[in-house]
Amino acid sequence: MIQRAQSVYLLLAFLCMVMLLFFPVFSVEATSSESQVVLKAVVDQQGVHGEGLEAGGFPLYIIYIILALFSAACIFLYKNRPRLLMITRINLIFHFLLVIGIYLFYYLGAGFVEEGVYNLTGEETKVIFYMEIGFFILIPSIAFLLLAIRGIRRDENLVKSLDRIR
Repeated sequence: MIQRAQSVYLLLAFLCMVMLLFFPVFSVEATSSESQVVLKAVVDQQGVHGEGLEAGGFPLYIIYIILALFSAACIFLYKNRPRLLMITRINLIFHFLLVIGIYLFYYLGAGFVEEGVYNLTGEETKVIFYMEIGFFILIPSIAFLLLAIRGIRRDENLVKSLDRIR
């Protein structure tokens, strides 16, 4: 049924993913004292972009839209609980992969920014990452999906127990 608690959780996960389309995840500021290079970039739905950077990279809005559509599709699969549970679990796995990828880049990306594409080599290179609102929107979507899976399993167990009584 569409008014079940797991439908509310799936709707909230959908809204979290839609909100990521409008808010940046984090921003990066890198400075090098030798070459006096200052790099300011933002990671948002368009990927990584900023002043003095080449256009390119993978646009993250494609991933956000796919994950939001998974959540929206799950809302309307309420009649087939095993399929609903499977698709919600797949959605949860993709959410985990997205969060792990973004958080790894946030915490371990300083070396990539220094020595990678931007060639900011020097003794006094500083890379600072700033958390934005999108950074914190990623986590509640996982919690909502976990709660939805719990509700779906609870409904499935209830139906199985009623079948035993018949």
